[in-house]
Amino acid sequence: MKNPPKKAIAPAKGQKEASLTGSQGLGPGSLAPRLALAALGGLAQALTLPKAGLWPLAFFCLIPLYLGVRGQSPKRAFLIGWTYGLALGLASFSWLAQVMAGYGGLGAGGYAVLILLATYLAVYQGLWAILMAPFRPDGPKAWLHPILGGAFWVGLDGLKNFVFTGFNWSPLAVGLALAPSLMGAADLIGLYGLALPVAAINGWLALAIPKNPKTGPLAALAAGVFLALFLYGHKSDQAYTEIDLKGEPKAIAVLQASVEQEIKWDSAFRDQVLNRYALLFELAQKSQPWLTVWPETAAPFSYGQDAFETAWLDSLLAKATHESLVGVTSLRLEDDEWRLYNRAWLMGPDGPGPHYDKRHLVPFGEYVPLADKLPFLRWAFLQGVLGAAGRLSPGQPTSPIVHDGTTLGIMICFESTFPYLARDRALEGADLLVVTTNDAWFGDSWAPEQHLYQAAWRAVEERRPLVRAANNGISAWISPAGRILERSPQNEINYYTYLVRLPAPASQELTVYARLGYWLTPILAFLTVLTLLARLFRSPATRAQGLKIYRFLVGSTKISKQ
Repeated sequence: MKNPPKKAIAPAKGQKEASLTGSQGLGPGSLAPRLALAALGGLAQALTLPKAGLWPLAFFCLIPLYLGVRGQSPKRAFLIGWTYGLALGLASFSWLAQVMAGYGGLGAGGYAVLILLATYLAVYQGLWAILMAPFRPDGPKAWLHPILGGAFWVGLDGLKNFVFTGFNWSPLAVGLALAPSLMGAADLIGLYGLALPVAAINGWLALAIPKNPKTGPLAALAAGVFLALFLYGHKSDQAYTEIDLKGEPKAIAVLQASVEQEIKWDSAFRDQVLNRYALLFELAQKSQPWLTVWPETAAPFSYGQDAFETAWLDSLLAKATHESLVGVTSLRLEDDEWRLYNRAWLMGPDGPGPHYDKRHLVPFGEYVPLADKLPFLRWAFLQGVLGAAGRLSPGQPTSPIVHDGTTLGIMICFESTFPYLARDRALEGADLLVVTTNDAWFGDSWAPEQHLYQAAWRAVEERRPLVRAANNGISAWISPAGRILERSPQNEINYYTYLVRLPAPASQELTVYARLGYWLTPILAFLTVLTLLARLFRSPATRAQGLKIYRFLVGSTKISKQ
């Protein structure tokens, strides 16, 4: 009797995917190499930022992530993506530990704050990895997958910009500010939108790496998109450089007093700080500027409440023949409660005029989120860490500030990292973007350089010149092409007069980004969330867990209302 034929053994779930990834040297159980490569990818993205400035790595840093998450379960994919994000966070804003340890008085606890923030932000890369894990590299339309990868990256960057008040210090394409010929498309889709072609190029190169009969076409596709970015950016760079040369020059003086953060609010050093600003202001008047710009909270007192200091500032400005944009704090009584604002105030010989109050405050730097609802956030040690700055209130929309027929679009410090705020200023008719900041918190870290180049993107997105006044540097003026035409040395006590050329009115039309391109990011954020929910809740077990969480939250809400 012949032996019965053996039944074919069906491959276990995930086996085919494992074989695909195995051809790339990553076996089905090889989690450790995937994590190591993901960490290297995160470090590579961090190196694209100034000062390291290795911006070409932006087109390669995601390759380990694309390769590592293929065919992985959601849990493993999330861990791989999270590892990438953790390495990126720890490397790109390591200065945060210095800030919290040195100026926050937390000592070694500053590193705990850094780790917690990096741990949270890495969740976004973990979610991206979950979204990309199911895509197979051998499908007939595999070349479309990197486009989806770019779309998901843009959407998650958009969420990161708003969730928990927003903190997105290291977007994927931000390092391209060091290559002005690649920045140009930001006037179409913005800095965040540029993550789509950059992430797609990474994905096509990742598909081309293993033995693939379509390696040539994939590499050509990646090269073609890169060339398109370069050609558009190079053409617009030349066009806006020519506009700069034809514009009307305005002499703008910037004061850089380099007041140390440790002494800024110390009453024992009040006279020293005021005298330093008085000397710089009087020297700056010799250049007969059209406008003088002081840094963020340059006057270390509350204007209108501190009588002696208020009189000192009024007396100083009365000697000038022009107006100044002065960074101060100001108290205002609202609803029987005194509120403190971080303010840029247009002042001159005739006294104070219109002002702008900072709207997007730094969480745990200028205010404590949810402190009014969660009592433990009002602990004394937190108030001691934050000081007066930790009790600021967000400003309300006001009419644009117009100086001598020119509308100023003002952003204060951290606000220059948010594209939507610069867009708001452009929609309000801004001819010139002005950023006032105090980067003394950052010490001698890489943060001041990174903060400066974030502002360069705002100039390109809106195609407006931008002037930056920083307490200890880096003060600068940036052309609508994103080029930093002049910049100050860091920690130098001096004033600088920039001949800023304002484009003619015919060149002041709103960019495509300001009118339409801005909406790419929120639309992709919405679609990314929908796709993520479909991916996470496709199994009965996961749906059951989600239902339990939903019932718990609904039950907690009902209890809290009773």
